[in-house]
Amino acid sequence: MAGSKNKKKSSPAKKTAAKKPLKTNAIKKIAQKLKIVPVRAVPKKVRVNPVFQPLLAQLRKRRHEITGQVSHLEADLRDDMIDNQNTPGDSADHGSGELNQHLSVTLMENDRIELERIERAISRIETGTYGQCETCEKNIPMPRLKAIPWATRCISCQSRAEGA
Repeated sequence: MAGSKNKKKSSPAKKTAAKKPLKTNAIKKIAQKLKIVPVRAVPKKVRVNPVFQPLLAQLRKRRHEITGQVSHLEADLRDDMIDNQNTPGDSADHGSGELNQHLSVTLMENDRIELERIERAISRIETGTYGQCETCEKNIPMPRLKAIPWATRCISCQSRAEGA
């Protein structure tokens, strides 16, 4: 009898139904109950101000140029490092090679900084915040944007920031 108490009752086999995919409305309801904010996978297309179209084209062109320069500098740097390691020479030869490597790294860093500024400017054009000073929120004059398309401040705010 003791053995019969420990026996579990076997449950009848459950029929497994094929799961249907949740409908969009059902997903939205579940997300609302869980207070989940959906993230857009595809960014919303923004109409670019026609005044900024030439600057956007200029920024994209410069971005393409910089990416090519960086690729070229990286290849040169790899070649210089291999040459410097494999070629016998005096300390002056190796010093010259190291100087070239340092110059390449410095140029790539400068390009990286400019590329970040360009990317931010393109993003501001696409979101509609381009051409507005991030400090005083006044419009940045078009001649300044043409000279420095990634400018984020008007001349007076930039002067104050550099003077501080």
